[in-house]
Amino acid sequence: MRNKLAKVFLGISVFSFGFLIAVILISDFDWTARSNAAEDYTPVVNNPRAQSDIQPEGDGSIFALNKAFIDIAEQATPSIVTIKTEKVVEHPQLPRGPWEEFFGEDFFDRFRQQEDMRSTVLGSGVIVKENGYILTNNHVVAQGEEITVKLYDGTEYAAEEVLTDPRTDIAVVKIAAEDLNAIQTGDSDELQVGEWVLALGNPFSENLQHSVTAGIVSAKGRTDIFQNNPNLIEDFIQTDAAINPGNSGGALVNLYGQLVGINTAIATRSGGYQGIGFAIPINMATKVMNDLIEEGRVIRGYLGVYMQSVDSDIANAMEMDRPYGALVQRVVDGSPADEAGVEVQDVIIEVNGETVQNPSDLQRKITTLDPGTEHELTVIRGGDEQSLDVTIGEMPEDMAQQTGESGEAEDFGMTLRNITQELAERFDLGTTSGVLVTEVRSGSQAAEKRIQPGDIITHVGPNSPVESVQEFREAIGKYDPGDSILLRLRRGENNFFVGLTIPGEEE
Repeated sequence: MRNKLAKVFLGISVFSFGFLIAVILISDFDWTARSNAAEDYTPVVNNPRAQSDIQPEGDGSIFALNKAFIDIAEQATPSIVTIKTEKVVEHPQLPRGPWEEFFGEDFFDRFRQQEDMRSTVLGSGVIVKENGYILTNNHVVAQGEEITVKLYDGTEYAAEEVLTDPRTDIAVVKIAAEDLNAIQTGDSDELQVGEWVLALGNPFSENLQHSVTAGIVSAKGRTDIFQNNPNLIEDFIQTDAAINPGNSGGALVNLYGQLVGINTAIATRSGGYQGIGFAIPINMATKVMNDLIEEGRVIRGYLGVYMQSVDSDIANAMEMDRPYGALVQRVVDGSPADEAGVEVQDVIIEVNGETVQNPSDLQRKITTLDPGTEHELTVIRGGDEQSLDVTIGEMPEDMAQQTGESGEAEDFGMTLRNITQELAERFDLGTTSGVLVTEVRSGSQAAEKRIQPGDIITHVGPNSPVESVQEFREAIGKYDPGDSILLRLRRGENNFFVGLTIPGEEE
């Protein structure tokens, strides 16, 4: 027993001695090093940023960029508006029948939709003139019956005038207001790939109004983005600044706070942002806006050629160093191109010294030129480069597509495209004859007659073959409104016929 007590006493003594040594080591004997940071630390409760050892100074620091973003958002946000587009959507009614006499109308009315529903779409817009002019996208307002503009301060105005240009997807909305916060406009031609830009708009819903995202200019001059709408004149700025549904019509601004683009679309597989967004350059948008306001229409330059892309095989056959430019398929008689001496099989590679990448690029360059002005075309003919002087004409208002590669036959609700060798090989069509149906609008004549994308129209009438969209239009142009026409089509290995009616009233 005594031995056990002795062991316990010894253990307590050892523990006490060790504890005493530890106290001494952390006491005022200063046998351990102190932290100067702990000794000098004074907490600042009201200004958390002052606790940081890093304080922004100097124009070249990252903090200068941060300050620029803040200033841009503060300056540009009041110029961004929310555009609400509403239209009535009619619901189909249950048919009335003989059973109503037995059950009574009240029984069936409970199943019938008594009121039409209202469809609401939200988009964005940018105030560009103090007296109420707002830039946005055509697709934001095109289907609207009632269009409301909501300003940054919450004030709402009904649109008193809406001017649209579907070919560039630009629209101008006018509201009855003065002294608005108009944004400063920049020069989109001066934008450089890699330059910082901010996207401002109203993604998804009214709860996320006036959102600001940042990114860079990823590319310029993007074309052939909307292949399902070949009539669209494309010259997009590509950016990785986050753009989502609802941002359409919003602003793309540079680090000077200047408007350089109108946000328009995204490339996505999910339906949301995936790092690739597109904006219409402000230089193009401004020209369209001014034409719409001053002339009531958009005045575009006209060359008068039908053309196709140059692939690697064509480039090799024509002794070109690479595939680019626009290969002329046809020259319109009496057109500016005809008078300038442009010939079939020429490859147009430059306009005023600027390289032509493809037919869409040439179309954009020509349409932005003023009618009546003289310009220089560079073509490859027989392996040699030649310069031609051309006086630009004015594109007819009813001309759907200058390139001839595609065009819409909106009278029947279908989109047509010339069959190039590239298309024939890509889709295994087996021919370049006829015109290809690429899209059929729901509820249209073409849809009712069961015409489908992929069908090839070979004849208009029993004995009139068509080889291009232009020939198709010329053929149907010989008929009067109300006339019936017979189309011959091919689907796979089978031929079939469809009767359509020329729209309009018989006279």
